[in-house]
Amino acid sequence: MTAYVKGVSAAECWTCRHFYKSLLPDGAVDLDTGAPSPRRSVPLGNPELEERARELAFERLFVIYDEAVDYEVAVGDGAAKKPSRGAIRALADRGCGMVSMPVSVMVPNKASRLNSPLVACSVIASAPGAGAFVRSAECGLLIASPEWCVLQLALDLPMPQLAELISELCSTYYYELTERAELVRGEDGTARAEVRVQEAALSHRPVPVSCLAAMEEVAHGHGSSQAGRQMARAVRYAVEGAASPMETALALMLSLPRNVGGYGLPKPRMNWVIDVEGGRFRVVDAYWPDAGAGLEYDSDAHHAEKDKIRADSLRRNEVQAGDVRLFTATALHLSSIEALDDLAAQLSRALGRPWRTAGLKPSAQRKALLRTLKRRSIEGLV
Repeated sequence: MTAYVKGVSAAECWTCRHFYKSLLPDGAVDLDTGAPSPRRSVPLGNPELEERARELAFERLFVIYDEAVDYEVAVGDGAAKKPSRGAIRALADRGCGMVSMPVSVMVPNKASRLNSPLVACSVIASAPGAGAFVRSAECGLLIASPEWCVLQLALDLPMPQLAELISELCSTYYYELTERAELVRGEDGTARAEVRVQEAALSHRPVPVSCLAAMEEVAHGHGSSQAGRQMARAVRYAVEGAASPMETALALMLSLPRNVGGYGLPKPRMNWVIDVEGGRFRVVDAYWPDAGAGLEYDSDAHHAEKDKIRADSLRRNEVQAGDVRLFTATALHLSSIEALDDLAAQLSRALGRPWRTAGLKPSAQRKALLRTLKRRSIEGLV
């Protein structure tokens, strides 16, 4: 029988690069037609990019696969429909280390449970509805769609982490295992080069795998359930279009409500295009259009090359000349809650909101939230 991948395993699929083509005609698409096109750089924040992500997501929300009928029949008659071991192995092979074992799958009845270290089976006595799953290239494999895997995890993740997962799925970055050469010193004092494999975030997606509008659609469609309500709340604070995990962490820390450890500021638009002099445009990492305020995250502030520092300075000067009040965040703001407090106060005033410390959670709780948001949303979830 088909393997129906759900929850955290589906989230692992969509937040890495290896399953991207299941959602799109190719790894690079024409923004107007969705047809395969040569690899190219798409301007971040481009309204056409957001619209294309919305079109693709909503087209998916109305697709019902034939396998859903088989699942519904098995729910009714109790026949054993065990997930295919071969399909699960193919999923693991394609994931290249980014999909952990055991894979979380749903089955229609107890007789369909598979006793294998490859899978963790959950009996769910309701057939997959429209938009719930996406067919993978591997035979016998359906993966919960980005929107439905969020719904499935809504009661497993705290609201801030759920908002982070939504933001990851609506971003242009993904996670991948990369090799990094490091110089290590042995017990005898001899230095040698050693290659280590580690997880890294890369920003090369021409179109995000989902959008906030599609997330909101699924959440509201299940508004009578606790999971739907939790998802809807998280969507309110999630951002779309972030180009790095640290951009996501910074935006969420600023906009999450104070009662969960955030600063309660209005949610920014991420990587937003603004016009500057001479008919040119520049992209601002986080932008509040109503206030004309922007925030740039400079991860290389302490070790950038001179040419990059010069280029960034020129770009910021152009943005500021276009009547945008621009602030800068560095790695310090994501490692020091005191520095982040000061930045939040400055932004609050720039947004026309008096800064008040009343209602902020204690420093220790804000630090804990910041640490959480700097990790992957599904880290440690099984």
